[in-house]
Amino acid sequence: MLCALVAVISKQAVLWTTIGIIGMLGLIAVISPAFFAKVATRSARWVDTRKFTDALDKRIDIDRYVLPFSRLLGVAVLLAVAVLAYVMLRYA
Repeated sequence: MLCALVAVISKQAVLWTTIGIIGMLGLIAVISPAFFAKVATRSARWVDTRKFTDALDKRIDIDRYVLPFSRLLGVAVLLAVAVLAYVMLRYA
């Protein structure tokens, strides 16, 4: 039962993420067709991920950016969790 629940939640997470990305692209296409063309052209290029993954292997200290705004961050996270929980419970 738990495995089935995790599978359903995972499918829903992928679904909503995909819908969000597609929605943003649609909004860009409506608001700024020229910018959408730039995005489409750039996304068609091959990307060498080695440079990117090497940068991710380094430790980045973000405490000085996060800690002063921890309450705001906490409220944003709780709001996002509440919205996602509502959507999953409502449409599951």
